[in-house]
Amino acid sequence: MNYSNILQFRGKWRNYQARVLENAQKYIADGKIHIVAAPGSGKTTLGIELIARMKEPALVLTPSITIRQQWAARIEEGFLKENLKPEDYISQNLKEPRCITIATYQSLHSAMRHYKGILDESGTTMDSLESDDAIAKKELAAQSEEVDYSKFDVISEMKQAGIGVICLDECHHLRSEWWKALEEFRQALGEAKLIALTATPPYDSTPAMWKRYMDMCGEIDEEITVPELVKEGSLCPHQDYVYFNYPTEEELAEVEKFTTRSRAMQQKIWEDETFLSAVRTHGALDGRIAEAELAEKAEYLSALLSFLQAKNEPIPNNLRKIVAKNGIPSMNIETMETLLQGFLYDDADSYSCGEEYREELERELKAQGLIEKKKVALIASEAIEKMLISSKGKCKSIEAIVKSEYKSMGEKLRLLVLTDYIRKEYEKAIGNPDCDVTSLGVLPFFEQLRRLTDKDGVQGTDEHMSSADGARGAQEDDLSNLRIGVLCGSIVIIPAEAKEALIAAIKDAGKVNFSSVGDLAESDYIKVVAIGDNHFLTQAVTDIFTQGYMQVLIGTKSLLGEGWDSPCINSLILASFVGAYMLSNQMRGRAIRVFRDVPDKTSNIWHLICLVPDGILQKLHYAEPTESENDTDSLGRDFSTMSRRMDNFLGLHYDQDVIENGMERLSIIKEPYNKEHVDQMNAQMLALSRERDQLKARWDRSLNKAKKMEVVDETSVPEKNITATEANRSKLRLGLAGAGTAAGVLLSFTPLGWIGGAAAACCGIYGLSNLHKVRKINTPQDRLKAIGEGVFLCLGRQNLLDTKDAAVCVEEGKNGRQSVYLNGGTGKDRLLFAQCIREFFSAINNQRYLLVKTGRHNGVDGFYCVPECFARRREDAELFYSYIKPYIGKYELVYTRNEKGKELLLEGRMRYIDMPSTKSKWGRSF
Repeated sequence: MNYSNILQFRGKWRNYQARVLENAQKYIADGKIHIVAAPGSGKTTLGIELIARMKEPALVLTPSITIRQQWAARIEEGFLKENLKPEDYISQNLKEPRCITIATYQSLHSAMRHYKGILDESGTTMDSLESDDAIAKKELAAQSEEVDYSKFDVISEMKQAGIGVICLDECHHLRSEWWKALEEFRQALGEAKLIALTATPPYDSTPAMWKRYMDMCGEIDEEITVPELVKEGSLCPHQDYVYFNYPTEEELAEVEKFTTRSRAMQQKIWEDETFLSAVRTHGALDGRIAEAELAEKAEYLSALLSFLQAKNEPIPNNLRKIVAKNGIPSMNIETMETLLQGFLYDDADSYSCGEEYREELERELKAQGLIEKKKVALIASEAIEKMLISSKGKCKSIEAIVKSEYKSMGEKLRLLVLTDYIRKEYEKAIGNPDCDVTSLGVLPFFEQLRRLTDKDGVQGTDEHMSSADGARGAQEDDLSNLRIGVLCGSIVIIPAEAKEALIAAIKDAGKVNFSSVGDLAESDYIKVVAIGDNHFLTQAVTDIFTQGYMQVLIGTKSLLGEGWDSPCINSLILASFVGAYMLSNQMRGRAIRVFRDVPDKTSNIWHLICLVPDGILQKLHYAEPTESENDTDSLGRDFSTMSRRMDNFLGLHYDQDVIENGMERLSIIKEPYNKEHVDQMNAQMLALSRERDQLKARWDRSLNKAKKMEVVDETSVPEKNITATEANRSKLRLGLAGAGTAAGVLLSFTPLGWIGGAAAACCGIYGLSNLHKVRKINTPQDRLKAIGEGVFLCLGRQNLLDTKDAAVCVEEGKNGRQSVYLNGGTGKDRLLFAQCIREFFSAINNQRYLLVKTGRHNGVDGFYCVPECFARRREDAELFYSYIKPYIGKYELVYTRNEKGKELLLEGRMRYIDMPSTKSKWGRSF
């Protein structure tokens, strides 16, 4: 198909878009092109151009109806040639394919299973809701469409239409059943090319989910990062801030009740001789279960032995020998939880005990709320975790942030609050001061903030402001001019004074009805109800928000979290507590787009975290803990989830002019996490968030430091894992600079002669010139760099790198860690290098090949892992070892799928290792 007569881009390509298009032919050589592009990068535009260049009919799949409609609008507005009718070339109906057919993933799934009924924006079917869920059904109907695929063969229809390109937009959104439908469809369609576009790869998913994603989309070919977009002026300077709260008294009481029940039950089990007798029957103790089989249950075996040791029970020598290098860990609440999980469910067949006792124990644990969906939960149940993540204490956090932002920005503030639920039952509480609205949801948030603006209400000072701020009195605390709006699928609330502006934006007063909301007078706030289809109302409310009729807009993530665009937003509160990193990143993207009317726009993104106070979720030890054991109380899932997500957000450091990921850049956050210090951290966050002018200047300085527009993936390795082996104790390093290259090649020799020199020469990677000084490898940095260079050379030998124009660099990290990264090369090269380093030093799990130290392997250097990309064939693994041997010494290459290998795999899995971690930093000079 010749798209040249149909589509022509009417704009100008940005530099990063032009770079992708220039390399597109190379990327699609394997039949797939996979682009990661931050929100605001114009990936839809890029996708349309890629489709046009592939010259075949295409099917575009999107995560929602809204985004599907945006694809159609973008094609029509930015590409479709004049005098052509959109309906002749663009279709949003699987039953009526055109040159470009656009559908949602859920509609494809529905077509594959011949569904007839209603689909909503997120793919929920009306028949999946409970019959009495009237509110949910009403909200669903406002964002849905009816489909009938009962007699439709989608595969046959797409084949007949000649679909030769499948474009996947944000395919990480797929539920399990949608994945299955997509995989079946892709396989049935045959040799169709695939374009995968995403702003948020599922980095925080399970390994199985990540593999499924990569198998579908292929390796990432190009990544367009947030810093690059800020530098090009496509995104605005921005910063992440965290506001902490403690659980409310009621929530703490619930946690304490759970903890009391858990401790009592643990003590009962600990003293139960019947349980001890049952544990003694485990097959590992009498040889009924082979050691190789135990390799699949290493963590559980450790918990089993911990319990027996704490009970002074005899432990077979073969099992004790396996864990001798690290010792059997002390029995505590985690190991008891693991042991019970295996005893009741995961490893029940290994015990020779009566089912009656097991069933009775299960009933007791369930009665105490310590089992949920066949999952033992002694530390914190799912219900407790959900309660803390959705802590009502976050309501006060939102109030404090809104106060601070309004005082800083005044009428220029455009703050968006995104949350999970509407909580429509709270509508009757609006305007009624006797009703408690301390809850998380759109309408409770609206009423909480509205009460702050009530001139007759109490306007106390913000406890997190400094004393000087508080002394300024009621004038600065006056929020009476702050105006708030609500935008959801089933309810819209606007200030009364915005009514005429909304009618003007709609251009038809007959399309909406206005009424009072709650007990408020219509002269204060009014409710807007669309007559018929309400999709037009979203844009109209967005327009009056942009114009300044509201400074705060509250909505649900399902409507506003993705696909919706309002570039005026300069502050965002993420009050959504359901969902993964992917959705967080999409919601974050709402606030960081540039705004033409405000060229110097900056944005603040607020994350709300409930901290678990010290002593609440304590570990219970059944024996004296060892000196090395860490007794630091957990801060809760909320905090740990944020930490993981920050690993995937590149942003500006609070103190340094550095752009990087990870929690370290949020340098205000540090121990101790007691109430006094938490209040100080919150006050510091609010103060820093007001320094918007400095924020823009610091982004400019950080971006201008970089000579190249790239991100390096820096892998941090504990020093104790970079041991000084016999080989690198005596080895000298000779640096040989490659002729005509910017990087150096490091070869090695020992007093006995050259090691690896011939192999490197045979590779033809670099010519030899410029002899540098010789020095000993006697520091952790030297050793890590040498290992990194061995990995880099081997990747080059295997032709796994796009370019060899790069260098291995190391830096001294914090807390006894050293960092290594590849400077230069493509983004794909840097990711692959970081992955190999991480896998080489990682804990033993179920790797195909291991490097096991000859003679003794009971130290931290006893085992290394052959990275996955070298483990597919033995000859690849042998090549990898030949390149790494000069830097680690003599090891045995072990295949773990035979009996000997399985035994060593088990032994390796039982040893403790401090895992390496990877973080990204922006703009390394090269």
